[in-house]
Amino acid sequence: MADVLAFGPEAAERLLREYGLRLVSLTRIWKGTISQNYRVTTDVGPLFLRVSPGRAVADAEFETQLTWHLLSHGLRVPALFQAHNRQGYVKLPGPVKGQFVALGMLYQWVDGEELCDTELDEAHAQEVGQLLGQLHLCTSTLSLRREGIYTPSHIRHRLRDIVRNPRWTEDLHPTLIRLQTELDAPALRRLGHLPSGIGHCDLFPDNILFPKGKARRKKARHSTEHGPWMIDLEQAAWTPLLYDLVVSLLACVSPLPSVESGDVQPERVGPLRLASARAMVSGYQRMRLLTDDEWTALPALLRFCCVRFATTRLTDVHLREPVQPATDSATEQPASGAGKVHSKDYRDYLWRLDQLDETSSEELIHKLR
Repeated sequence: MADVLAFGPEAAERLLREYGLRLVSLTRIWKGTISQNYRVTTDVGPLFLRVSPGRAVADAEFETQLTWHLLSHGLRVPALFQAHNRQGYVKLPGPVKGQFVALGMLYQWVDGEELCDTELDEAHAQEVGQLLGQLHLCTSTLSLRREGIYTPSHIRHRLRDIVRNPRWTEDLHPTLIRLQTELDAPALRRLGHLPSGIGHCDLFPDNILFPKGKARRKKARHSTEHGPWMIDLEQAAWTPLLYDLVVSLLACVSPLPSVESGDVQPERVGPLRLASARAMVSGYQRMRLLTDDEWTALPALLRFCCVRFATTRLTDVHLREPVQPATDSATEQPASGAGKVHSKDYRDYLWRLDQLDETSSEELIHKLR
């Protein structure tokens, strides 16, 4: 979790001058745990501003080059503005001369709709899979490389340090042992040979925006501007490509039965809604076919993703001090997904792990393939 920064209209005006823009209004969007997000109305219209306290310049440069590369290849990501310094970011100066307290990045405003996992149907899932496959195709020609923060070694480090958290309680010990045991599974040591590249690494429903309106599919037949947008490339990194797909499978098509509406529950394979999971894999394979080794590794990666999600929910949500939001003078606005409920409880991912325990690897592969 990054530090909280007091950021108001005066700071926004100074930042926008670096782009030759004038501020009309500044609205805080209370969404996100790493950065502070704003809708800035300017003399050229609404834009999205992300302010990241404590972020390294190298990370911002990586995201800049990646975003501009994806845009040049036609991927639907919000355009990143170039400042007068010819960079995709601006340093926000601190009280000490020559130092900066945060990095600001300015993007195209996308007036899209966020859906939660219970709202993502088969058509949505197929579009998400195809978008992710397109990302992997686009980045195959990119020479950049950066290690991610959600690798097995990073998750193992989080679990080692978790007992030092002041909010730790002994009733969490069985969960800790279970997660550590899963990380020691031999199958995880054999993932290094899988096809790898730059992936999103965090393609959850709240990082996908769909065109608004019931008529979006009808309009799409008469326009090249259709389909979902991929947002928030902060965590993009070098990763096994299958891992990137599995993250989205668990995040987008694995809702808990208790939160699904309707009397008839959809057929599942493990924790996944079968029809939607097959649609996402099918959409992905329109862009890139999975290898036999990847199909074999799929069950192990699903288990690891459950461990990853349970661990990050423990460290970033359950054991974290409550956040006091009113830290700046910008007017508050709900995020684009206001009212959407995304799972933040680590126990929800332990349930998903339980469902995988009751499903054989052979059945899982057979039903998804």
